[in-house]
Amino acid sequence: MKSRAKWSVGALGALLLGVAMLPGALSAQSQLDAAEAQAFMGKWVISMQTDMGPFSMDLEVADQGGKVAASVGAPELGGMQPVTDVTRSDAYLVLAFMADAQGQSFPITVSLEPNGEVLDVYFEVGTGEFSATGTATRAAS
Repeated sequence: MKSRAKWSVGALGALLLGVAMLPGALSAQSQLDAAEAQAFMGKWVISMQTDMGPFSMDLEVADQGGKVAASVGAPELGGMQPVTDVTRSDAYLVLAFMADAQGQSFPITVSLEPNGEVLDVYFEVGTGEFSATGTATRAAS
């Protein structure tokens, strides 16, 4: 996927800050059975190259009582935030959530596809207003 950035650096930063400001009271557990997401389990570092430069996020996917628990975030954005809408679509694990930036809500979709020892990452805001691709590598223990 090609990045189609129509956003200023400030708008993207505000949006990503909005991701970090999602309500922390949400349960991080989805309805997806953990057995369907074994290839994605663990702690990952997502690295993306955007038209505005590199961007990294942390990703955690775990088995929580037999269901997938996921969270994303970055230290500079306020830490990890839960994602409860986790589904499978063919080979992809799809994380979907809403972010609030400058008073507007935006749907965000992060699709992950196993590719050897890494995950290919497809990050999209809205219906293509902004998209980026990258990879996720296992985080150092």
